[in-house]
Amino acid sequence: MKTSFIAALIAAAVSFPVAAQAQSAYVGINAGQSEQKISADKYSAKESATGYKAYAGYNFDKNFGLEAGYVDSGEADFKFVGVPYTLKTQSAYLAATATLPVNNEFSLFAKAGIANNRIKGAVSFGGITEKDDSDDRTTAMFGLGASYAVAQNISIVAEYENFGKVAKGDNSNVKTDLVSLGLRFKF
Repeated sequence: MKTSFIAALIAAAVSFPVAAQAQSAYVGINAGQSEQKISADKYSAKESATGYKAYAGYNFDKNFGLEAGYVDSGEADFKFVGVPYTLKTQSAYLAATATLPVNNEFSLFAKAGIANNRIKGAVSFGGITEKDDSDDRTTAMFGLGASYAVAQNISIVAEYENFGKVAKGDNSNVKTDLVSLGLRFKF
């Protein structure tokens, strides 16, 4: 009897931290509007597209964590002197997160980190589309958002993320950001 009680006590002691850690990991999906801004010499323009992201994270405690994700900013269509030009931006990021719980359901959060960005361009002229060179660039990124728990393990998330200058040339650059709404699942 004494051995069974000690074994049960050890099993409980081991399982409580595992159960607590299980609530710290999360995955999520968001969709929203991305904006790509081009500035080159005296020309500047911005266009919107539908963007989405998938991400996973881990909260070390109720205030601090780490998050990694993939963002597809969609295709933004521009016109340079009447010639159509399409930009497609993708980013993979790693960010530290800080969370401020307002109450049991609602919390605010911020993130800061680095993003590896890939941008591809294509020019259309006379019905022919020619792929332009692609560019990879690592930049700082940041984000702000809020989450609302609709169930114990499910939250609705709204956020803004800025990926900085995802492409930079001699006299030009491209900036990308994303405003999105999605679901986060804790496990």
